[in-house]
Amino acid sequence: MMYRSACTLKMAAAAVCILSALTLGSLSAGAATIQTDYSIPMTDAKELLPEWKQDQSCTLADPAPWNLEELKKAVDIHDPRSVAAYWVWSVNRLTDNYEDGMAMMKYLFADIEVFGRGYTEGGLSGKAGWDPYFNERLKSPDYNWLPRAYFNGAAAGNGFAPDRPRSLTLYYNNTNTETINAQTLDQLGRLNIVYWVRSNAGGNQVNITLSKFEGSDRWYVTSGTSSAALFYDQRSALTAEARALLPGVANDDSTLLEHAAAYGGTDKVRGK
Repeated sequence: MMYRSACTLKMAAAAVCILSALTLGSLSAGAATIQTDYSIPMTDAKELLPEWKQDQSCTLADPAPWNLEELKKAVDIHDPRSVAAYWVWSVNRLTDNYEDGMAMMKYLFADIEVFGRGYTEGGLSGKAGWDPYFNERLKSPDYNWLPRAYFNGAAAGNGFAPDRPRSLTLYYNNTNTETINAQTLDQLGRLNIVYWVRSNAGGNQVNITLSKFEGSDRWYVTSGTSSAALFYDQRSALTAEARALLPGVANDDSTLLEHAAAYGGTDKVRGK
């Protein structure tokens, strides 16, 4: 039986949010008065569930999906946390199987930036995106470990091999979420939420913007540049000893038999 990803709150790493919309009034009768500035557009609290607006760890299905058909069985497209987590995994899959990784990314992505620098095939690079260096890093084993460094358990001492089942921490970006919603929620009918993920290599942080369009309950990734940002070069942060471990670590150590058992038959499972 296939299990979708699960996200759990990380209470020890709860986000500290600065509520700029609140002002502290003058002390009156020994008590402080809190006033709200209604000139700042705020997201309707009913639109974004409270459990979404937390730092939390999201666990993927095990084995994590290899291709689009498996992804559709694993991801919960009605939960922005699940979509964000599987987006990072799909970028990781590009280094093992470009066609499968790209198909998974296209399923999760909605291209709303006509002139944006996204991951979409085409452009001057002719393949993976508008950023020429993106393709070069997909071709080189010196870089193909970079996306997996965002998963929990990946560390310099183990060649950045993530734990199984794959999991990663999503940090809720309150400021960007409120800012984008103030611009698009009423005018365009697009609800947004922003998470960021942190690399266990050089500490690089990548924002992942997700959007839900009016009349739909499905979430999409809408920040195409996040795919290239997950390949940010962090080799300089590693020691020579840590770099020497990288070539011996596979991005995905799951087997064909595991996928057949989890996703229902070998006829729909492509080899690695």
